[in-house]
This record gives sequence, structure tokens and C-alpha cells, in this order.
Amino acid sequence: MFQNTLIQKQKQFTIIFDQLTNAISWGVDKRVRMSITSQFMSSERDFDPKLYLNVFDYIKKEIGWLSSLPSNIRYILSALLITQYDDPYKAFNELNDCYEVLTNHKFRKGPYTYLAAFSLLTHKKENGNLTEQAQRAMEIYKAIRSRHVFLTSSDDYPLSVLLSQSNRSIDSLMEDIEFFYKFLSKHGFKKGNDFQFLTHILTQGQKEKREQLAETTVQYLKSLQSKKVKIKGMHYPAIGVLAILDTPENTLSDIIKAYSKFNESKLFRWYKDMSLLVAIQLYVQEKIADKSILSVGIATSIQAILQAQQTAMLVSLSAASAAAANSSS
Repeated sequence: MFQNTLIQKQKQFTIIFDQLTNAISWGVDKRVRMSITSQFMSSERDFDPKLYLNVFDYIKKEIGWLSSLPSNIRYILSALLITQYDDPYKAFNELNDCYEVLTNHKFRKGPYTYLAAFSLLTHKKENGNLTEQAQRAMEIYKAIRSRHVFLTSSDDYPLSVLLSQSNRSIDSLMEDIEFFYKFLSKHGFKKGNDFQFLTHILTQGQKEKREQLAETTVQYLKSLQSKKVKIKGMHYPAIGVLAILDTPENTLSDIIKAYSKFNESKLFRWYKDMSLLVAIQLYVQEKIADKSILSVGIATSIQAILQAQQTAMLVSLSAASAAAANSSS
């Protein structure tokens, strides 16, 4: 099924990307535009330029001119709200409430706390208390920082919020993170922020199968590299999602075909790193939607993990975009 719709997906991606570019600006980082396009593709929601700009303007108006929220993050948040909620305006108001709760619990004001607020909005514990979850998220963040002080900063806020949804003890979560950190760093993964994101995402897998999950993650890295796919840190979280979903034997054939197909287009010619991310996201999304493959419970869990991976990617792209802007100014 996935292979049968590849050409259609490729054309649809180009159409949405062009619509998005015409609606905003060529000046917005191309990888950010690709990521936003992928968000609409994964959600299977139509891209409405007027709605998108209206939501973007609404966010700008609500946060005020003195906000530290850069335009790239506003563009990203607009896409997330539209693709995840029927009423993006109401959702942003609720997101603002989540942002206030987080800043009241010592999360620093800024773009990553807004992304963390989106994580809190989408991963609120059922019948849970936002204040308690924000407090737990900060405790998790501090626990991570105490172990990896040079790798941990505000860009880890969103995944700290995701981890706060777990009912496991913080010590248990940290034990898993450290296990993945030590195992994977010895098997070809390079340390860095994206690597840390990967270890966080893998904690969402089944604890009793963590050794198997770690080995599967390494298999994905080796298999992709053996197929001459250049793997960067930005791909690490997506590899984690695949490892939780299934083994390379069952997934990589379709993903590599999609990756090659996207690389044929002019749009991805100089952005092969993004074509791999898009291929993985669309593949995972289709598997989630196929109820004959995954149970509802597992599909829901994988969906949450996929959203975490997308958040990690957006954080990475935002940081790279901000660094590029600072170096050119």
C-alpha cells in the first residue's frame, strides 16, 4: 500500500510545500518549510493558506511584540495546532495556559518552553493536574541535567514534559536513559543533543525489552549505513521511533524506496537528510493508520512517540536556523 501511493505522496508534498512557500516567505529556512509540509502530510489535513496565516497572526497578536518567540517557531506552532486540533485558536489559548504553568515551575521563558507547552497540551495525563505534571517535568529535567550537564539545556524541555506523562519513577526513567546512552554510544552513535533525544524516546518502549530495543536501534543504524544512506544526528530520534515500531527487516525496504523516490525530485536534491526524515514519518504514519497491523493501544502509543520525534526534529531545526541567523547578523 505504501509503495503504491509513493508517486502521489511525492507530488502532494511538492504541492503543499509550494503553497506554504507562497503563503509565507522564501526567507524561512527551507528545512523548516519541509518539516511543516511533512506535518500536514502526516496528519492528512489539507493545507489552507488563509487559515494558516490567520493562526500565525493570532499567535503573534496574543503573545505580543515583546515575546522572545521567533517567527520560525510561530510558523511551526501554527502547523502543529492546525493539524492536531479542530479549533487551533482555542488550542493556542490552552497552550498559553500550559506555558504559564511551566514558567511558574522554573521553565525559562522562550521558544523551547512554548514547544514544551505544546507537549504538555497534547500529552496531559487523563484527569491529571497540570501543576503536578509541570513540577514532575522539571524534576525530570533536573535529573537529566545532573547526569549530562553539558548536553542538557532548554531544548530538552519538550521531551522532559513527554517523560513526565509516564507513571514510572524518575529513578527508573533515568536508569533506562543511562542504559541506552551507554549502550548506543559504544555502537556507532555520536553523543550530542540529538543522541540525547534518542535515548529519551527509547524510554517509551517496553522496559522489559530494552536490551532488544537497543540492539534493534543499532541494527537500523548499521543497515542504513550499509545502504549508503548518510546518517546525521538529526535522524537519531526517527531511528528510535522505527526501532520501537518494528525491525529493519520489515520496514527498511519500503523506507529506502520512499527515500530514493523523494531524492529524485528537485525539491530534495540538496536536502537528502530531510527526504529520509519525511520518508520515515510518512511510513510510520501509514502504519499507525492501518488498524489491521497495529492495535489501537499500540497505535496511540506510537503516535505519541512520533509526535515526540517530530518535536525533537523541530527543536533541532529551530536551533540550527537560529544559529545561522545569528552568524549572518
